[in-house]
Amino acid sequence: MKHKWLTAFCALALVTASLPAAHADGPVDPLVLVGLAYGGNALDGANLENQVGVGYRFGYLDADRTFFQVGYTTETAVSVVKTQNVWYGSYDGYTSYSDAITSDIFVGCWHVQLPLIPSTFEEAVAAANDVGGFPAWIDGGYQVRVGAYATQEEAQSAASLLGGTTVGTSAYAVSVVKTGTAAVLFQFDGGADRSLTVKPGQDESLKTEIWFKKNRYFGAFQYRRIGGGDLTVSNVIPLEDYINCVVSREMSRSWPLEALKAQAVCARTYYEINLGRHNADGFDICATTHCQAYYGMSETDAHTAQAAAETAGQKAWYNGKPAQTYYFSSSGGGTEDVRNVWGSTSIPYLCGVVDPYEATVSSKISDWNWTKTLTSSELNAIVVPTLQAKGYNCAAIVDVQITETTPTGNVKSISFIDANGKSWPFVKESGVRNLLGLKSMRYTVTAVGETTGGVYYTDGGGTISSMTGAYAINGDGSVGKISGNPYVITGSGTQFLPAPSGGTETGERVFTFSGSGWGHSVGMSQWGAYAMAQQGKTFEEILTFYYPGIEIR
Repeated sequence: MKHKWLTAFCALALVTASLPAAHADGPVDPLVLVGLAYGGNALDGANLENQVGVGYRFGYLDADRTFFQVGYTTETAVSVVKTQNVWYGSYDGYTSYSDAITSDIFVGCWHVQLPLIPSTFEEAVAAANDVGGFPAWIDGGYQVRVGAYATQEEAQSAASLLGGTTVGTSAYAVSVVKTGTAAVLFQFDGGADRSLTVKPGQDESLKTEIWFKKNRYFGAFQYRRIGGGDLTVSNVIPLEDYINCVVSREMSRSWPLEALKAQAVCARTYYEINLGRHNADGFDICATTHCQAYYGMSETDAHTAQAAAETAGQKAWYNGKPAQTYYFSSSGGGTEDVRNVWGSTSIPYLCGVVDPYEATVSSKISDWNWTKTLTSSELNAIVVPTLQAKGYNCAAIVDVQITETTPTGNVKSISFIDANGKSWPFVKESGVRNLLGLKSMRYTVTAVGETTGGVYYTDGGGTISSMTGAYAINGDGSVGKISGNPYVITGSGTQFLPAPSGGTETGERVFTFSGSGWGHSVGMSQWGAYAMAQQGKTFEEILTFYYPGIEIR
């Protein structure tokens, strides 16, 4: 293994202006903690880089999410690493000491602590600069530390020369280093109750922007080591900035303002109703589609900001409670009752509505029309194991039939017919949509592989050119006229149509699902909102159309 032992650091690039005692910055609107890295994706370390604004303030959030500042730096690019032996890269490649080494930059977890006890951050900085060390904030007080050693023995050797003691940190501590170097700028250990929060900029006079993992973000970042593990990284951002960012990802910023405003209300209400979903992870809501898609502010502009600002604080309500404002891309002509999609209890405002608006902009919607084709063997490879896993003893599937549609024209139930003539229904149709990978629940099914035009062999060795007027002997000895789309069961159990018209070369039937729309069909169609806004409808009219009976306030 290659080791890079650190015995001293260069002087720190820290501002020298006086820092007031720990103080609070009151938020303009409620702060949201959006989880960016957590659980299995938690990090050994994370880089930040100023885009707008200079330097960073270090501190923590109290129970009311008031920020208390305990330090700062003027560096443009910093990295936060857990206080274990860590190797890290200049962007986002981190590995623990025991893992494969992918970088030359090493930050150790053992330090020398000097006997001086500073009363302010400035005193800690001055003393640290004298010995090539760094300031630390440990359990509410300042300390001066030197070095970042891999072993306690190395730290003890240095301590005897410096007149200090050997120290580590708790399992909750983090170090801030200058990105691309091993120079520690600041160390923070607030125990299990206080996690490092880094605010970009030197004060609140400038709306800062910061790079994290190739995306730009407003707000601050919190680094929490849950149970002493890797870093859970959260973006700490005012609610309306968060809404601005979500709108910019869920809709194009070029769309009509009223559509963007409808999306803003949906996003804000969805946040409200899912608040606390990730409490155990140390934040409010995640940045994935598990909650709402959120990739920072790279796609925002004045248009999306206006949509958030002009609807600030407004949510959708039903009977005094926030409404479940589900939304999706396009309905293809009609949304759907939530009961027919997820089988949940009836929710009056999540009923299906016939949508005449999307069709007016269908030429702009890439998935307004779609098809999905499956051969008989492909269909069986998906459906048969699924049915058998449910305990059903089904034979090979030979046909697919839509058995019921909803009042808005979507598929409510579908049946798979097996080779024994047994029908296997799926009533909760969203299961079929997900099972077969269909874009929506609005479709028809056609089967290609009819018998016309083929040559068919009889048991006696003769041939007939058509099934018209043909009869077959059933297993019970009865004779019946052949109708529909006949099939053959071979000794191996496979089924096919000999010499079909329009089928595959092997004689398999081909099932084509032809549909329109994309998404689960519950709530607001985003393309429908676009079309309504183009026709002069307000965001209130859009929302009350897709969620009948709600009020906006």
